[in-house]
Amino acid sequence: MRNFILFFLALIAIETKAQWVLIDTSHVRESVIDGVYIPKDIEECFVELSKPEYNKIRTLLLTIPENEIDSNFKGTADFWLKWYFHESSRLTRYFNNLGIKYEKSMQDIILHTFYHKLHGSPIEFDKELTKYKNIEAKEEEVYQRKFQLDSINGVYIPKDIKDCFLQLDKLLSKEDIQKIKELKSKSETIEYHHSLGLWIRNNWGLWGGSRFQIYMRDRLHDEPDGMSSMILELYWEWLNGIDRNWEKFDKKTK
Repeated sequence: MRNFILFFLALIAIETKAQWVLIDTSHVRESVIDGVYIPKDIEECFVELSKPEYNKIRTLLLTIPENEIDSNFKGTADFWLKWYFHESSRLTRYFNNLGIKYEKSMQDIILHTFYHKLHGSPIEFDKELTKYKNIEAKEEEVYQRKFQLDSINGVYIPKDIKDCFLQLDKLLSKEDIQKIKELKSKSETIEYHHSLGLWIRNNWGLWGGSRFQIYMRDRLHDEPDGMSSMILELYWEWLNGIDRNWEKFDKKTK
């Protein structure tokens, strides 16, 4: 039963990267990336969104009430991908300089202000900026608070790598523990990346923030995918009594 619950939670978990940003500054000043023009400010966003390729977005914004924008654009809009929000493009830097940090906030500000423009109402760009600055401030407050908690959403958060192993010993069934132990090498733990590894990343706050995230970041210069891989490899060694690399890891700092 415990095995089934763990597997089920891993399947339904959603990896949240909003709080984890690896910045690539190679595109900061480029106006064209891979043949796509990158707007430099909100006015140029409006110009680009007025082009034929964005007819679908305009049609949708013209037919829905404003309070349904967020529900219709829960994921990534077409222009979001093309304008390289995920890189540090000049548009991303533009919003950063205005005090907006998160990519989703940037997309929402563009959508809401363009909605106003399409409907002939005041754009209220500054009002939208203030709104999303306040939203981000509240999210940051919640994020920072997580570092002090020993439990998040009813799940105990390990304080270090040994505590992590002890928790895995409790969480996993004897059958699952044995399967991991019997892997031929630690590199084979990669097969658990999208099951147990996913559960670790989501439930122990490696993406969303936790005391265990800080512990791992202090010892491993990598994003959460790399962290969970390291955890699983060290856990395999722990189970097999091979080396004591986890102790070296525990004492290590970047």
